[in-house]
Amino acid sequence: MTPLHKLYTLSGWLSGVFLVLICLLVVAQIVSRQLGTMVPSADEFAAYAMAASGFLALPYALQRGAHVRVELLWRLLPARGRFFADLLSTFIGLAIAAYLAWYCTLFVIESYEFNEVSSGLLPIPMWLPQLPMLLGTLILVIAMAERLVLVCLGRRFEVADVSAAMSE
Repeated sequence: MTPLHKLYTLSGWLSGVFLVLICLLVVAQIVSRQLGTMVPSADEFAAYAMAASGFLALPYALQRGAHVRVELLWRLLPARGRFFADLLSTFIGLAIAAYLAWYCTLFVIESYEFNEVSSGLLPIPMWLPQLPMLLGTLILVIAMAERLVLVCLGRRFEVADVSAAMSE
């Protein structure tokens, strides 16, 4: 496994950690309500964890071939047409990911510079929950760039065998 693929896998694992955190927050809320108390800002933390999980899952999903692709049209194309369609879609995906990463970077920097805090019970500096969004988009840019290079070389980016991917 290449270092970049380890990065994408780590991103997927972090996404899973945030999903587990959501589960723990929900259980903590249920238990605390039964005991007549509450977990401060639990809804807010769950929302942050959901956003983190979604953005950190993007490069992992790309590596695993889990993003949506219109296979019906794909199969109708000849091999050369598939190559150009793959090249074009990867280039467009890279451009969109880079655009998103650029504005996420500006968003996090702005939140940091203006000392923006959450409006919940606990004042959380907003750049902290925004950071996983930035990391996920930056890693997605790296993954899309690697995919573009591999498509140009006629090689496959996605992990071909799911069982092999699970053993990594």
